[in-house]
Amino acid sequence: MNERTTSPVAEIYAALLSLDASWHVEIGRPDGVGLIAGSDLRNATSGPFHELLLRIGERSMTANRLTIAALFALRYGWASAMAIGPYLRHQCVPDISLENVSFKFKPSTFFERTAMHEARGTVTASDARAGHDSLWTVPDEEALRCELRNALTVQATPVVEALYEWSGFARIGTWGMLTSSWAAQFTALCENRTDQRPMLPVIESLFDGNDVVAKMRPRMHAVAYGEAIHLYQRRASCCRWYLLPQGELCASCPLVSDDERRQRNLAWMKKQLERSVPSGGHG
Repeated sequence: MNERTTSPVAEIYAALLSLDASWHVEIGRPDGVGLIAGSDLRNATSGPFHELLLRIGERSMTANRLTIAALFALRYGWASAMAIGPYLRHQCVPDISLENVSFKFKPSTFFERTAMHEARGTVTASDARAGHDSLWTVPDEEALRCELRNALTVQATPVVEALYEWSGFARIGTWGMLTSSWAAQFTALCENRTDQRPMLPVIESLFDGNDVVAKMRPRMHAVAYGEAIHLYQRRASCCRWYLLPQGELCASCPLVSDDERRQRNLAWMKKQLERSVPSGGHG
């Protein structure tokens, strides 16, 4: 297979997988247990999507559809890595339209990975890969960022609507879950592990606008511990996890006070950084 017949998008996903196994995206139309075609997420009242929602309720010990919808939104939001990873690390926005993707969820109902049926995407016109048959082009980097925002929004819109029709969970509530996950992917993929602040204007520019995505963006803030500065967030809506018998309020929940949020952020950051120090090392 020569360079012209290998999609740059497939190569991007292979490169991301070599960095972190959790960024795995399968190329082709998959089969097997736990897979849901993206187009199936347009209907939550029957079919695979409906069955997944029922399993989430069973696993979480709740029949409350509002809570089930919010819990699914958190799981679905993590699938945004299939677009955000290639954008941040390889300046490419893959085609993540619902008809071109499938999602796999673990028996626990948590999100596992995605598959892209056809490896294609968008790059800037000046990109060296731009001549490949699997790629479309946009004029510049600003247009590519808009392409990412549009791809995420267009994919999610029918899913948000399907959840609302099934559960009655407010559309803006679901959008608050999704924008939170998008922002979290940006901070997780930040190449500077010590200081994440340079990622803040990138996140803010993604959410700029006058639509529901802009309205339900998370509010970001920086927390410092030692020489490290990380970004954390206050989500625009609550995931309702605290309503479950085994649940509690999470640090990013809008129901948590800002003082408590920062205390919990700092405790988590300290734990993560100390865990990353090799045995015998010094933090």
